Amino acid sequence: MTKRRLRWLRQETSKYAETHARAQETRLFEDPDRVEVGNSVDEILEPAYLTTEIKAPNARIVGVVLDADLAAAGRYERVRQLCSSLFPTLPNTMPEGGIVVHNDEKRFGLWVMPDNSSRGDLETFPRFLVPSEQQPLWQLACDSVTAAVSAGADCRGTHIPKAQLYTWLAWQDPPGYSHGLALTRKILDPQSGHATAFVRWFRELYEV
Repeated sequence: MTKRRLRWLRQETSKYAETHARAQETRLFEDPDRVEVGNSVDEILEPAYLTTEIKAPNARIVGVVLDADLAAAGRYERVRQLCSSLFPTLPNTMPEGGIVVHNDEKRFGLWVMPDNSSRGDLETFPRFLVPSEQQPLWQLACDSVTAAVSAGADCRGTHIPKAQLYTWLAWQDPPGYSHGLALTRKILDPQSGHATAFVRWFRELYEV
C-alpha cells in the first residue's frame, strides 16, 4: 500500500484533527501508518524540510496544517515559495477552502488554522463549533475572561482563546471536557459550517 503522509504542526493538532475526522466518520485514521507528526511550524517551513517530505518516494499525499498566528497570508506565502516549483498551479492567494493541488505523482494540501484567513490557531478553531443556541453563554464566557484579565489574571494574550473555550466548557454538563471529547459528545457542533469546510478539504486531499 502506498503510504499517505499527513504532516501536522504539532501533536495536539493531529489529535484534535483525528477526533474531528472520527466525529465526521472519516476513515483515514484507521490505518495508523498513514499518520506522521511534525514538530513545529519553524521545522516545517525550513527551506529543505517540506520539499524533502513531498519528494519522499513513499509519500503520495502530503497534507500540512499550520497555525495562522498573526498572519494566515504570510504562512501561505512561505509555503508557496517553498513548493511552487513542485506544484506550479498553487494560487497566488490562499483559498477559503484550503489548498489541494497535484502534479503527475503527488498530491499536496494545506490548511491554515483556524479558517485560512483569520488570525489565530488550533485553539481558535473550536470557537467556530459552539452551537448557535450556546452563543449567549459563549459571550458570557468571553466577558468573564476579559474581567478576569482586568482583575489581574496572569493570562497571556495568545492564551485568551484557550481560556475562553475552557471557561465555556466548564459550564457544560458534565463540566471540563477537552475540546476533543466535547466534539465527540456533540457539545461542540461537528456539523457547523467551519467544521464541514475543514472535513471537506481533508476528504478531498486524502480521497476518503
